Amino acid sequence: MAFSDPFELNYSKVRAYLTCPFLYKYVYLDRKYPPHTPFSSLGISVHRALARYHSGAREKRGIGDLLSAYDDSWHHQGFATPQQTLEFYRDGRRILENYWRAAGAGDGTMFTEKDFDFPFERWRVRGTIDRVDRLPDGKGCAIIDYKMGFEKRTREALAGDLQLSIYAIGLGRNFGLEVRELSWMMLIQGERISVPYDPSGEEKVLALLRETGEKLLALDLSRKGDCASCQIRKFCPDSEAGQDTPGH
Repeated sequence: MAFSDPFELNYSKVRAYLTCPFLYKYVYLDRKYPPHTPFSSLGISVHRALARYHSGAREKRGIGDLLSAYDDSWHHQGFATPQQTLEFYRDGRRILENYWRAAGAGDGTMFTEKDFDFPFERWRVRGTIDRVDRLPDGKGCAIIDYKMGFEKRTREALAGDLQLSIYAIGLGRNFGLEVRELSWMMLIQGERISVPYDPSGEEKVLALLRETGEKLLALDLSRKGDCASCQIRKFCPDSEAGQDTPGH
């Protein structure tokens, strides 16, 4: 489907609109992107490495295989100097070593980078899940989303996380899997935060998708978000903060 197809919903598109309709317009209609930074490139590299590692053969699950996957996945854009590149590359290795100590070989992993796609009224809802694990008791599964961990996150926020709630619905509708746990893997800290999944909130999530989808169809740009904290405020022509806003 077309990049800006309003009949296709995914978490990133919905989040952009809920943050600010002009952010949605900037990225999904105007197709403009802020340049990569060292932090965004590090995140891309680490996520790609984990996807490559977990999709490999079961007999190849050592720390050396994980670091080899990292070398193959390194994203070079956004660095000011070779020294800065090296510093962030070393940070990434330490992050993956922390991950290995916390998660080991991940023998319970069922899927990585798992796509889902289900019809919902006038729309199709799509997404890609970082990882799905079988629970130790064999009853149901856990959705795991990788987070770099630059910001503090709480179990309360995880329980109400829109992204993982959409993913849980997608796994159930596409594959008939019972999601019983939601997790964030905090990569810098090498820690996993988990909460039980409560399916009673699914109707509320679907109602939000419906409301947002209708506004996208109407191209309702009547609201602005907080320009001072927007990630594209230096590049968005509609930003009230503009070029004078300090970086953050």
